[in-house]
Amino acid sequence: MRIAVISNRNQPGYPERNLPDHIRWIAKAAGAGARLVLFPELSLSGYSTGDFQKAKAMTLGDRPIRELTAAAGDHGLYVAFGVALRQRRRLYISHVLAAPGGIVGHYEKVHLAGGPKGEARIFTPGEAFRVFDVDGVGVGINICFDGRFAASSLCLAHLGAEVILHPHGNTVGTLGRQPREWTARKRAYIGPRAFDTCTYMAVCNSVGDVATPDGRTVRYGGGALVLGPNGTFLARSPSAARRPHMVLADLDVDKLRKRRSHGFHVDYRPEVYARILGREGKYVRS
Repeated sequence: MRIAVISNRNQPGYPERNLPDHIRWIAKAAGAGARLVLFPELSLSGYSTGDFQKAKAMTLGDRPIRELTAAAGDHGLYVAFGVALRQRRRLYISHVLAAPGGIVGHYEKVHLAGGPKGEARIFTPGEAFRVFDVDGVGVGINICFDGRFAASSLCLAHLGAEVILHPHGNTVGTLGRQPREWTARKRAYIGPRAFDTCTYMAVCNSVGDVATPDGRTVRYGGGALVLGPNGTFLARSPSAARRPHMVLADLDVDKLRKRRSHGFHVDYRPEVYARILGREGKYVRS
C-alpha cells in the first residue's frame, strides 16, 4: 500500500477556501500512485480553538465534506481529512475517512489538549478508538495530543490496527519551528509507539502562516513523516522550508504481519493489563 502524507496550508474558519487545495493534493497523490492520503488535524476546517469554529462546524452531509468524498471516488483512493464535526449539538475534533464508495467512518479525538481553556473550551472529547478496513488492512487514527498517551496506539493495535494515521495541528514553537525539526521531535516519542505496537505510523502537520476570521495570524510549523514498525523513518519532509509538501511511502503489510507473528508481540497479555487498568490507579496524583 502506498500512502501519501500531506503537509498543506489550512486556513482556520474557511473550509470553502481549504477544499480546493485538498482536491489538488488528492489529484497529485493519485498521480503518484497513492492508495491512501492523509491530511492534518482539522485540515478542512483549519485548526483553531476560536469561537468562530462553532459557526463553521459541519455535519457529514455538508457540501465541503460531500465534495471531498466525491474527489476520493473520482481518483479511486482513500482520503483521511480533519473537520470540526457537529453531532447531537456537540462539537468534535474529527478525522473522516472517505473512500471511492463514500464515507467509511470517522474518529473523534479522545484526548483534548490544553485543558478547560484549550480545546475543551469548545470541543467535546471522543469516547472510543476505531479501526477501519482499507483494502483488508486495519487503519486506526490518533489525533495530535492522543499520541502523548501510549494507551492510544496500544488500543488501536489491540483493535487490529496495522497502520496508524496521526494528524497534527502544531504551531511554530517548542514542538518544532520548521518541518525537519518537527519531524525529528515527533519521531522521538512516536517512534517507540510504532515499535511497541508493530505498526506503520503516518504523521503530518499543517504548514505556513494563515489568517483567522477573528484577525489573528496562526503560524504552523509543517512536517510529514512515515515510520516503519521498528520506529525508523521511511519518509520525511525533505526540506526545512515551511511550505506545502507531500511525502510518499510504500507499506509492506505482509512483512509487518510476519514480524508480528514471530516477534515479542506474541507474548502480549491484554487480559492482565485490563485487570489493572480497569480499576483506580496511582499513576496521576492530585
